[in-house]
Amino acid sequence: MAFLPLAPGDFVFELVAKNKEGKSVKKVKVKVPRPIYSVPEDSFCIVKNSILPREDLVLTTGDVLETKFRGTPNCRASFSIEGVAENIPMSEFGSVGIESAYPEKEIEEDDEDVSESRPIQGIYTGSYVIKNSDKIKEAKIIFKLTKKKGKDYYSITESSTNRITIADYTTPQVVEFVGSSVIARTGPRMGYTLLYQPPGVRAVTTGKVGEWVRLKLAYGENVWVHQDSIKYLPLGTPIPKSMVNTIQTKNQERKTRVELLLYGVTGKLPFKIEQQTDPSALFLTVYGLTSNTDRIKYDSYDTLIKEIQWDQPQEGVYLLKVFLNQKQQWGYDVFYEGNNLVLEIKHTPNLDRGLEDLKIFLDPGHSPDPGAVGPTGLVEKEVNLKIALYLKNILEKSGAKVVMTRSGNDSMSLYNRPKIAIQQNCDILISIHNNALPDGVNPFYNNGTSTYYYHPQSLALARSIQSELLKNLNLPDYGTYYGNLALTRPYQLLAVLVECAFMMIPEQEELLGTDKFQKQCAEAIYQGIRNFVENAKE
Repeated sequence: MAFLPLAPGDFVFELVAKNKEGKSVKKVKVKVPRPIYSVPEDSFCIVKNSILPREDLVLTTGDVLETKFRGTPNCRASFSIEGVAENIPMSEFGSVGIESAYPEKEIEEDDEDVSESRPIQGIYTGSYVIKNSDKIKEAKIIFKLTKKKGKDYYSITESSTNRITIADYTTPQVVEFVGSSVIARTGPRMGYTLLYQPPGVRAVTTGKVGEWVRLKLAYGENVWVHQDSIKYLPLGTPIPKSMVNTIQTKNQERKTRVELLLYGVTGKLPFKIEQQTDPSALFLTVYGLTSNTDRIKYDSYDTLIKEIQWDQPQEGVYLLKVFLNQKQQWGYDVFYEGNNLVLEIKHTPNLDRGLEDLKIFLDPGHSPDPGAVGPTGLVEKEVNLKIALYLKNILEKSGAKVVMTRSGNDSMSLYNRPKIAIQQNCDILISIHNNALPDGVNPFYNNGTSTYYYHPQSLALARSIQSELLKNLNLPDYGTYYGNLALTRPYQLLAVLVECAFMMIPEQEELLGTDKFQKQCAEAIYQGIRNFVENAKE
């Protein structure tokens, strides 16, 4: 394995393997794109493929349309929106040149390429705030660049490939979530903000970018969902809202329910959960809910709930604060039963007998896909399975109940794996993997053992497992990560994903191919779980 510095242009890598029997040579052609440089000042152009935005937009009053293009530097630029406004001024600013194309490149003081690390000129940006009187449908944006030559001025124009519609939302457009569960994001293709909204939840849409639809949750708070995850309801459908008068808790076997009894319901409402570990608490925010809360009933036989408080931080936003008598949280769920919203919180398992009362879910990552493949052809999914089987044997000897996604090369979809763990009422999910890196990341410095979690309740478990892996495997510490992964996202149980070693590092692949190292991985994960359980005792 080698990690070689590259420069823009065409390369031929010559790979040579030789021993006493002779030599084998293979040539691999590689093309490295050239970085973006400023358009020459003696030209006069607008670079068409640099024009932003590229996607169709649906905007409304108060939205800001942001535009951008690259062209000849030191000119005057403007844009017009068909049927709305003309010659809206744009400003020129510089962007980083070669450094932006090669973020991993370290520039030394005596580096000959420093002179090339200059700002790109000729990047023009502009914006326009949509007014109440603006009304257009599928209009173009037309960009204009003006250059002075002597006493004369010359102009060129270029049209955007996208179209803009300015919608009148005086009649609210209500949409309903479809599918088994919907995830809302902070922006188109951006990070997650609302997890697993059930079908039937409703919200009001206020805009669109390409295939992404903007939903208004409350004043100043929006989320985005893919158009395939919603359906548009007829105009005149009531805006989703409800009121809550009574909250009650119910103690059940291995869990406590917090029930919000809603009335005046015109649709299921979006919600989100935020978890706090110190002091232990869950904060449930419900959008479109108004408090008329004058009664909170506690189950006398329940010892999990310390106190419940409510707040109305703004109109249409209800915040329920549930403080817990729990050192370590073990999972929760949120769902609708009819018109009522239920927060279900898992009790702490009986840890006095170690792992004997725990049900642990093991996921040997991958299959049918092979996962990462090592230099000698060792396949990750096979290594993952062997480590998982060793771990299963150790856990069962300690008294734990173990459920596995597969015991061979069974085929199972990624998103069905956590569903099984939830259906089986497991306490802990461990997904076992071995790592690789994409092009452009130096594997000689980025390798070793790493562990991933998503919800705060799983961080202590992730740290405990990572600590034991480092002690037992003697590999570099690649880190404990917050990771938005399919196997770490479920909040109904503790969930951790482990990357024991790197398949692509020859020395680590060699270790992963041995029974001894596979057993070491399994022993380390087991010890991490055991230490976590010991520390989690009330």
